[in-house]
Amino acid sequence: MRIQVKLVILLYVLTSISCSKKADYNVMDYGAVSNGIMMNTEAIQKAINECHQNGGGKVVIPKGTFLSGTLYMKDNVNLHIEAGAILKGSFSFDDYPDNPVKYVNSFSYPNGKLFENKALIFGEGVSNIAITGQGVIDGSGDSPSFQLGNDSNPESRKRPCMLLFIDCKNIRVYDLHLRNSAYWLQNYLGCDSLHLKCLTIYNHTNFNQDATDIDADNVLIEDCIIDADDDGICLKSHNADHIVENITVRNCTISTNCNAVKFGTKSEGGFKNISVSNCIIKKASEDHLRKWQENLEFIELPTTVLTGFALESVDGGIIENINISDIQMQDVQTPIFVIMGRRNIGQAGNPDFYKAREKALDSTLRAGSVSNLTFRNITAKSHSKMTSSITAAEGYYVENVILENVKISTMGYGTREDATIPLREYNGSYPENRMYGFAYPSSGFFFRHVKNLTLNTIDLEVRNEDYRPAIIFDDVHDVKLETISGNAPAGNQALIRVEKSLGIQISNTQSDTNVLIEYRGTNKKEVTIIQKCE
Repeated sequence: MRIQVKLVILLYVLTSISCSKKADYNVMDYGAVSNGIMMNTEAIQKAINECHQNGGGKVVIPKGTFLSGTLYMKDNVNLHIEAGAILKGSFSFDDYPDNPVKYVNSFSYPNGKLFENKALIFGEGVSNIAITGQGVIDGSGDSPSFQLGNDSNPESRKRPCMLLFIDCKNIRVYDLHLRNSAYWLQNYLGCDSLHLKCLTIYNHTNFNQDATDIDADNVLIEDCIIDADDDGICLKSHNADHIVENITVRNCTISTNCNAVKFGTKSEGGFKNISVSNCIIKKASEDHLRKWQENLEFIELPTTVLTGFALESVDGGIIENINISDIQMQDVQTPIFVIMGRRNIGQAGNPDFYKAREKALDSTLRAGSVSNLTFRNITAKSHSKMTSSITAAEGYYVENVILENVKISTMGYGTREDATIPLREYNGSYPENRMYGFAYPSSGFFFRHVKNLTLNTIDLEVRNEDYRPAIIFDDVHDVKLETISGNAPAGNQALIRVEKSLGIQISNTQSDTNVLIEYRGTNKKEVTIIQKCE
């Protein structure tokens, strides 16, 4: 209910902004040239400035290709890129100045300079802004000057984002074709009231080409088509004193070589009241960089999504009140990956200033919390041995989880040896599906350190012979599992393994298995089995 009320307010505010009739400012009238060669930064900025000074309105970029460096958005300005128009980012770093900012958080140096502070379109502390139209923004990410490898290289972090907005309010980005960013395509940091609608994103020319990075409150993302080399929609929390909340994602198609929807990795304050619904997740259209099948073990397809949903609280933040529903996933390695713990400070590959900043943050000295998660009406087809998992670090618990009407078709091929893998406890490594290894000891779900878990109508199909149990409960308390169906594991192995767990209730199993449960360190009295009569 809270998300819905916030959504109504957001739409009212943004609609009222869009309905106000103000003057148009055509950039050609300010000296812009549409030949794709001449730099137009000054001309376009003049139009933006005059529009702002006169109370706001629409800055129009007409048909043609307009080369530009950093543009600074101002209050009450709609940058409108018409059909047939291309706003193309400069190929030179010289056209993207550093932008020291006032919004200091873990994403910045103590002096306010962001780690990643360059952008084609930039704004801090501005309100009532929009970027609209049927045209194209091209970030020139394929330029040789921006081919600096991934951001473990500090120099590569100097690449410009396409859109970077910091501490802004009432932002609309509608109807555009966004492509070829040099770094993250969209980054919204410390913002409030954001609406992304009908965007078509294609981003496959460089490393770290996230399509959408959100550290903002009261956000609606809808009707977008995303095709990205890196994460599709990534929620981030860079401020330990603020929880990112009230975000709705709906009716989107997300194609990616990495994570389709991710919470984290940066998770200092955390995430609350998030809804993702009616979305399709599938592999990216191309893969020039990741090549998971070549670089990882047991990957069935040449191109795959790393994880459908990755929920990661590893920097002291919370994840709470998350509703994920009506999702179709295909081509994924791991459909669902949830981890709660604390990652190591100063990990390998991070620049020295990042290590120093993390050491100064109290939030990294504790684990956060993950609770009230619902996954409902989920179908997925996976292509690895890395099972869906919900786990916490030793001494902590993920709490209050519901999985209802979930159908997962898994690759199989699990061996007897895979079934006996002692999956280690989380040790603070970078959180991702392969952090436990390329094969898990279960074929469908692995649960560890979870309390109050409800599984209702779970269908776990295995496409090839597999000796692993479909589900493992390891230190899981208070489970209600009703109606589970799936193939019997090979070799007369149990369908479900229960390790060191309490209060397990299982009813209405629908499987041809000969052995329902394998007990490991669990008193059989802790498991109640109810078979419903026909």
